[in-house]
Amino acid sequence: MCCETWPKASPLNFKGVIFDMDGLLLDTERLVVDCFEQSAAELDLPEMHGFALRLIGLRLDACKAIVKNALDSRVPLETFFYRWNGHIETAFSQGIPLKDGVVELLEHIAAIDLPCAVATSTNTGIAQKHLEMAGIAPYFRTITGGEQVKHGKPAPEIYHRAAASIGLEAQECAAFEDSDPGATAAIMSGARTVQIPDINAPAPPMLKFGHVIAPNLLEGAQLIGLFTSDSMPI
Repeated sequence: MCCETWPKASPLNFKGVIFDMDGLLLDTERLVVDCFEQSAAELDLPEMHGFALRLIGLRLDACKAIVKNALDSRVPLETFFYRWNGHIETAFSQGIPLKDGVVELLEHIAAIDLPCAVATSTNTGIAQKHLEMAGIAPYFRTITGGEQVKHGKPAPEIYHRAAASIGLEAQECAAFEDSDPGATAAIMSGARTVQIPDINAPAPPMLKFGHVIAPNLLEGAQLIGLFTSDSMPI
C-alpha cells in the first residue's frame, strides 16, 4: 500500500533523516500491546481488551491520562502501570527485535553520509538503552525523547527539536514514522514524511496529507529517492 503525490526525490532533496523508534525501527509495539493485555487480564479488566491500540505513538503523559480515564478508579493508575511496565521489562530482557530492513537502510544512509536522529515519544534515557540493546544506537547522532518537548506528538515540536539537534530545519529532513500521531507531527513540521504502518492502519483522514505510505522501510525509502533501483540493498 502506498500513497505518493510528490515526484520522486534524490537524496540531495533532504540533508538528514529522522526516525521514530518503537514500531518503526524496533519491533516492540506488539510486545507492549501484549503486555497491556496481560496486565488487564490479571487485574480483571476485560473491558480494556484492545484498548492499548489507542495509545500507540503517544507520549507517556498522554497515555496515562487516557488509561486513568478508562480505568475509572476501578484500579489505581499506579498499580496498572507498575504491572504493565513489569511485563514490558521482562519481555524486553529477552531481546529487542528490529523491524525488517532497518540495518540495511541505516547502513545505506551512513554510506551516503546523511546525519540521522531519533524523535520518539519514549523517554530519552529509555530510548538510548533500547537502541543499544537492539545494536543500532551508533547510527544516530542524537536522540530526542518525549520529555524534551512541551507538546508531544502529534504536535510537530519534537521534529523541529530533532532536526535542530543535527543542525538542520525540519523541512530539510526526511522523516520515517509508523503511527498516525507520529506521522502527523512529522508532516506538520514540514519534513518529507514516510509512514510505515505497524499495528494500526492509517485512519482515513491521514490520506488527505498526500505523504508516502509504504509497506516497509526499504520501499518507503525508495519512494522518496533515498535509494535508486540500482543502489537498493538486497
